[in-house]
Amino acid sequence: MTSVARLGVGIDLVGRGPELAALEAALRGAAAGRPAGVLLAGDAGVGKSRMVTETVERATAAGFTVLVGRCLDTADAALPYLPFTEIAGTLAAARPEIVAERPALRRLLPGEVVRDTTPGDDSGLGQLRVFDAVLSALDALSARSPTLLVVEDLHWADRSSRDLLVFLLSRLTAQRLVVLATYRRDDLHRRHPLRPVLSELVRLPTVERLELEPLGEAEALELVRRLAQRWTDGALTEDQLRRIARRSEGNAFFAEELVTAGSSGVPEGLAEVLMARIEALPAQTQRVLRIAAVSGRRVRHERLAAVSGLDDEDLDQALREAVAQHVLVLDRPGDPTADGYVFRHALLREAIYQELLPGERTRLHARHAEHLAAKAEPGSAAELAHHAYAGHDLVRALAASVVAADEADARSAPAEALFQLERALELWHTVPDPETVTGTCEAAVTRAASWYASHAGDPDRAVQLGRRAVELAEADKDDLMTARCARGLAQLLLDLPGHEPEALATARRALALLTEQPPSADLAWAHCTLARAFWRVDRPADADEHARAAVAVVDGMDLTGSLQHRAGEAIGAEAIGAKADGLITMSICAQHIGEDELSLRLVRDARRLAHRAGHQTVELRSYYNLGLQLFDSGRLAEAAEVFREGEQRAEEVGLGWSGYAIDLRVVHVLTMYQLGEWDRAEAAARIAGRAVSATVGSRLAAAGMLVAAARGRLAEVERQLAELANHSSADDQVMVLAGIAGAEAALWAGDPGEAARRVAAAIRGLQGVLERHLGTIALAAVGIGAQAALVGSGAVPAAAARAEAERLAALAEDAAAHGMPRSSRLGPEGRAWLAWARAELTRLTGPDPAAWTAAITAFEYEGGRPGAPGYRQGCGLLRRAEARLARGEPAVGAVADDLTAACATATRLGAEPLAGAARAAARRAGVRLASPAADRAPAGDPLTPRERAVLGLVAAGRTNRQVGEELYISEKTVSVHLSRVMAKLGASSRTEAVSVAYARGLLTPSTD
Repeated sequence: MTSVARLGVGIDLVGRGPELAALEAALRGAAAGRPAGVLLAGDAGVGKSRMVTETVERATAAGFTVLVGRCLDTADAALPYLPFTEIAGTLAAARPEIVAERPALRRLLPGEVVRDTTPGDDSGLGQLRVFDAVLSALDALSARSPTLLVVEDLHWADRSSRDLLVFLLSRLTAQRLVVLATYRRDDLHRRHPLRPVLSELVRLPTVERLELEPLGEAEALELVRRLAQRWTDGALTEDQLRRIARRSEGNAFFAEELVTAGSSGVPEGLAEVLMARIEALPAQTQRVLRIAAVSGRRVRHERLAAVSGLDDEDLDQALREAVAQHVLVLDRPGDPTADGYVFRHALLREAIYQELLPGERTRLHARHAEHLAAKAEPGSAAELAHHAYAGHDLVRALAASVVAADEADARSAPAEALFQLERALELWHTVPDPETVTGTCEAAVTRAASWYASHAGDPDRAVQLGRRAVELAEADKDDLMTARCARGLAQLLLDLPGHEPEALATARRALALLTEQPPSADLAWAHCTLARAFWRVDRPADADEHARAAVAVVDGMDLTGSLQHRAGEAIGAEAIGAKADGLITMSICAQHIGEDELSLRLVRDARRLAHRAGHQTVELRSYYNLGLQLFDSGRLAEAAEVFREGEQRAEEVGLGWSGYAIDLRVVHVLTMYQLGEWDRAEAAARIAGRAVSATVGSRLAAAGMLVAAARGRLAEVERQLAELANHSSADDQVMVLAGIAGAEAALWAGDPGEAARRVAAAIRGLQGVLERHLGTIALAAVGIGAQAALVGSGAVPAAAARAEAERLAALAEDAAAHGMPRSSRLGPEGRAWLAWARAELTRLTGPDPAAWTAAITAFEYEGGRPGAPGYRQGCGLLRRAEARLARGEPAVGAVADDLTAACATATRLGAEPLAGAARAAARRAGVRLASPAADRAPAGDPLTPRERAVLGLVAAGRTNRQVGEELYISEKTVSVHLSRVMAKLGASSRTEAVSVAYARGLLTPSTD
């Protein structure tokens, strides 16, 4: 950890009681397994670094492992992930085994250059692997000891560092971890890139923002007195002390500088104070400081020597004076390998840099560039490009920018790679013969920039660059490059709703350019892309034709041994990945025409091929489609197992938060919800999504809301809806899930009008995506129920409600008849919701128990085991009892049986609103229900006392070794107990097992 000395070091902290209390509370909570993120904001010089120092000292005393990383004001000159490079270096030195177990962490180590060897379509997932590796490392580290991770000066962070911090903070679940990030509040102008990041972070339930305000008058005076006593031996008078305290305006750094200036004509402004300090130094020292300011906050000794041209004695004298006057301090004092200096405060460096004359600044940047070019150190291209650009050496800047993009890519930092390539494109036509300078063509650079923009989360910019790349390649008359650019553009367009026609035309263009070429991976992927485009525009026959063509192309290639020999490895993997992708599309098309067994065989073949080729995106797509086919067929238990295996595979390859991995988690949560395994569904949704930003986990949040609504946690549903509303989304799955959960929560809350409004809004949103979306069926069914409830409450006339209900029923029937299911006919879920809509309509047209019997029967595919009705069936039993009572049937026999079964089902699932409604209906009808205990399924307690003791200690944050020491058993025995616990609870990790145990009441706060 680098420590930059302050003049106030050695003086007790003045004030800051509430802020320290908040930070200490975060540390205590983390030690108990409640992680926290703290954003410490304040103006420059107000004392953020001192607060960090104090927090680090207290955390260290409490047994925390401390990791610190700093962002620097080096603009675009540094490699990405700079603060996390410092953190990874510390981690590698202290816990080398943690880094060794996570190869993706090597990308962050200083001096490491790790090239991505994964297939083309998977190589863009390198950043996700880095993120996952950092999170996994912190999980492992915090399991051993509580951990404090500090990121200072976030306002200077590069895009990749900001994204990684968001990733970490949005996934704080049960780690013993505090993430403390500081930033300058006064630096955040309206367009500062940190602003939207902060807006996203403060909405996370585990993140708190602390505002560090200037010291009060009394506190400022106390600080000035202590500084004067330490640095001036009491030479300042009381009037001078008060004058300095007043002028400091509570800013600690300003107070230090004013005390140092003493009584010798102190100027008013901070910049003037700083420059007054500098201008009092010898001319030679000022010159060296100007060179250092151009270099950045940190500067190496050999750089100062080379750029200044001073001999060793003169340079040492100048630096000695700068250090003596507390302008520079040694970088990593006490470290024999350290060879540089750091400005004591960033404001000092900024003041010196801003005072440079334009010509002087240009010349100094150019000399820095010359020095860097001569050394040609790996990883220095970004800094070289920065200095060359600022020094008006455009040829060198262009060449270095292209290399810097490659270095950023090696660190899995697409945003920084995009920045470098966009600068290269800006310079392209200002430099003679840019192709010779860079060794590539403009079309290739533009295509790469499009690819990086896509993986940096800027799809609109990616499409814009992709279109330009196609134009440039066509102008060069390079058919292969044009085809590659067009295929990449088509894939980007397919990810943007509403761009399907352009995607289809572009995919056709890519294929047309390759049809006369021999079989190749490019040709196979062109067919795959066109197949997907045809599927998206509802032309399954054409999709199947091109998917088969892709498979035929690969089968016609000579791939003998390509996966066993490095020379052909990349080509072979790409080709086999294309074949697997084609088989998946063929599988979807086979399911569409009712050939279910063929479909299952094809997708399983695809999974084996993708695994063999190492094409992990295609492999995860195969898991998703296989599970979805089983899900759509009503084979929920089998689907759940496939989804679980897919999630596990995603975690194994470091892609636990990729697009398909998130989709797998969502459908897994939905499957467990329908199976009645609500504890597991809630644990999965909470671990995977509840603390995840809406831009990443909105589907998971929406899926988890279904259980929350059914269990009566209505305030939680309202909070989730508000969070989702802050992130406008065209995601149809979110519209359906949130629409159903939100409407049902409103119905249970006794507000059918709000339920009706939420259904209407969700249906409007779906129609904007697809006119006859199958999700309309379920939404319409819930909406019809809302209309019936409106009549029951007297809020709406029966005729008006019936007319609206019949309109909704017609929408459901139309979607069922003309929508596009994956299979040749509507699946069990669609048929069940259609039966439900028809039954709900009878609440307005006349009670019909038979309609509810049909709905209950249709939902038989749900439920966890024979004889245990699912949630929808429980609701249907209540409605059927009400219909029978409305028809005048006696409140005994069938009515009593329905109400008893509905109450038992609700009790088993923990669906309190349904249980309450069933009990209320029974009271009104004079039916006596069995006690809730008798209605509960005899699940028993699955855990032995020893297993509960082990899990309780794990919940308290103990490692396996610590658990063994406390229970006097071996570490291996602890591992065996945990394996049994996870198997009994159906959990895939220690964390999920703890969450499931809490949700089921098997663990309580007293347990641990």
